[in-house]
Amino acid sequence: MSARGRKKKPGKRTPSGRLSRAAIPPVTFDKGTERAQAMQVLYGPDGADAIGRAYRAGLLGQGAEAKAMLDTARKIANAYWQAYETGRYQCTLGDKTGGGVASLDHQRIKRREEWLEDVLRFVNGMGQSVRRAFDQLVIDVHPDNGPNWLDAALWAKKRGEPIPTHCAEALQRALDPLNILANGG
Repeated sequence: MSARGRKKKPGKRTPSGRLSRAAIPPVTFDKGTERAQAMQVLYGPDGADAIGRAYRAGLLGQGAEAKAMLDTARKIANAYWQAYETGRYQCTLGDKTGGGVASLDHQRIKRREEWLEDVLRFVNGMGQSVRRAFDQLVIDVHPDNGPNWLDAALWAKKRGEPIPTHCAEALQRALDPLNILANGG
């Protein structure tokens, strides 16, 4: 027969069995799994998205131009998800009355959406394969890995091997419009 109810909280107990309030438990920090720690060592704070991993691996180039491409890509992704997300995450256990009341600058939001539409129209004008690669690198959410061609390119670069041709082509298709948007060419 299994025990019912909640697991006991760890810590010292009083003679009556209650959790002692005398000793404050030490603060412990969860550093994540071994894989998460390895990703942190490899990519630092930039490992949470595809464009950050590509930047840290040197696939965007070097120096200020690469940093400008990273910043532009993140600005595009932020504008995209602010404009097109469907709402906040909700939980059936959550408080239905939550939410903040913030004053919105509607003119600023409109300008950002118009800028985003211009950016996406420009990328669309370069062709469907370019837009697909651009979306995979810049817009799509890839917190741990992906897209596949980027993972293969990162793996090859890490091992000191040449990047496979199809991966290099996909990367170039994604970077062409990003370089023009960030650095003017």
